[in-house]
Amino acid sequence: MTGPQARPPVTAVILDMDGLLIVTEPVWRAAQASVFASIGISLSEQDLLDTTGQTIAEVVPAWRQRRRPVPDQGTEPSNDEVADAITDQVIAYVATDGVPMPGVTEAIALFRKHGLRLAIASSSPRRLIDAVCQRLGLTGIEARCSAMDEVRGKPAPDVYLAAARALGIAPASCLAIEDSAHGVAAAKSAGMRCIAVPDPLLAADPGYGQADLVLPSLRSLDDPALRRLGVFAEPPRAEAAASRD
Repeated sequence: MTGPQARPPVTAVILDMDGLLIVTEPVWRAAQASVFASIGISLSEQDLLDTTGQTIAEVVPAWRQRRRPVPDQGTEPSNDEVADAITDQVIAYVATDGVPMPGVTEAIALFRKHGLRLAIASSSPRRLIDAVCQRLGLTGIEARCSAMDEVRGKPAPDVYLAAARALGIAPASCLAIEDSAHGVAAAKSAGMRCIAVPDPLLAADPGYGQADLVLPSLRSLDDPALRRLGVFAEPPRAEAAASRD
């Protein structure tokens, strides 16, 4: 038997963060372009888009290898210092100007209506995850997991598996929601159902085809969509009661 009915019901939702919960992907790209330019590395918009969903700890050394000759590490900032400078810019933006992506408030309310537990599995450093939760008032997030704390970042499944462990829930009972193809691959590798809400600049990436459901926005997330993914088999109790009246 295949399909949602063959799998355990979903009891938790694990959310990506940048570009899904908060408008930060353009800020990440601008911060990277600025900091890398300061050490003599020019990155195109396509370069920056290609690394969407990956950790800054992986991105910094990868792009620094493009520079020739190899920089003198005695006079130039370390990879950690470059990563911190980029992250600092994003955190500063979040603290003063961060706004939620469309549909976030409604989606969180929908999850709470159905008693779903919530976690974040992000490629961003933990300090940025904390800043975003504070800015958006995300008090119901039980676990905040960063791929920076794992051996491998997305598209490896490590951070999603860590979030499931933190909740004490089997990956098969988790629904991941992602905006990047790297993130979709990570969630599916972890054995989770996955909704993709593609970044419009990356929507042509065939990697989104791995997702169980693709939505244009979190505004499109509703009860029928959750039911198709096995979040609940019957109408919510309030709806069932209303149908009997």
